[in-house]
Amino acid sequence: MSLCFYLPRPTLEVTQAVSESLQTYLNAIAPQTLTHYPDDEGEWQELDAAGWMVVREKMRRQLRSSVLLTNDTPYPNGYEFSYDGKDIHAPIFRRDPGPVTAVRFIVPLSWMRTHGALRVRELALALAAPLPFSSGHAGLAVTGFLGVGSVTSDVVPQLVQYPGVDLMELDLVSWEIGTRLRVPHWLAFIGDPSLSAMGGVDFLRSQLHAPGTTVEALDASRAVVTLGPEPLAGGPDQPLPAYRELARILEPWAFHATRRPADFPDEDFFKWDRRFLD
Repeated sequence: MSLCFYLPRPTLEVTQAVSESLQTYLNAIAPQTLTHYPDDEGEWQELDAAGWMVVREKMRRQLRSSVLLTNDTPYPNGYEFSYDGKDIHAPIFRRDPGPVTAVRFIVPLSWMRTHGALRVRELALALAAPLPFSSGHAGLAVTGFLGVGSVTSDVVPQLVQYPGVDLMELDLVSWEIGTRLRVPHWLAFIGDPSLSAMGGVDFLRSQLHAPGTTVEALDASRAVVTLGPEPLAGGPDQPLPAYRELARILEPWAFHATRRPADFPDEDFFKWDRRFLD
C-alpha cells in the first residue's frame, strides 16, 4: 500500500507538518519498525538516536531535502518513508515543469490484512491531516526502496493485467506533477486549486455515481474520494468501473507523466498511464 501526497510549498514551509505525519506513521506501525537510512554517500546506516539526528538535519535543508527510511525486512513486507523536499521557488528548479515537495509512506499488504482496509484509510486521513497538499493518493502499488527500475520489466505484463496496481518513482513525479492530480486510486486526495476549479465536493458528488464511491470534505479546500471499502487490483473478472468513472471525471485536472520509470517501455507506459481512459 502506497500513500503519497504532493505539497506545492518550499520544503522549509512544510517540514513541521511532514514531521507530524511521520510521527503518526511511526505510531501506527510501531516506532522501532524503521531501522535504516542511506547517508549522503548512499551507504546504509542504522537508524539509532544518532541516525534520527541526521535525518532531522536533512529534513531541515533549505534547497533540497531527500530522506529515505526503511526496515530490514525483505519485500513484500517492507515499510518505507520517502521525502523529497525542494525550495520550489529557487532559480535552479525553474526549468522543471512542475516541481513540488512530495512525501510517501509504504505499508505492506500484511499490515492491511492484519488491521483491515478501514484502518489503512484512517491512517491515510491522519497522515493527510497536517499536510497542505494539492493532491495525493493511496492504493495498491509495486514498491521497493531500491527503486522500481530493476524490476519494472518483470512486472509490466502484470500491471497491464491488474490496472488497480500502481507503479511510480516519486523522484520523477515530484518534478512534473505541480498541482495536478494523479488518478485514479482507491483514495484520491484532492486539494486546491483543482478542487475549487471543479466546483468543490458538490461537483464530485454530482458526477460520481458508482456503487461504493464516497466523497468526503476534509476542510474547505481539501477532499478525499474513496472507491469502495477496500483497494482492488482489477483484472479480467474485476473491471473497476468506479476507477474508470473517476478517471473520466477528473481528466481535465489530471497529471500524465512525460518521464517513464526505468525499463518501462514507452509504448507500454503511456498506454498504461491512460488505462482507465482509452
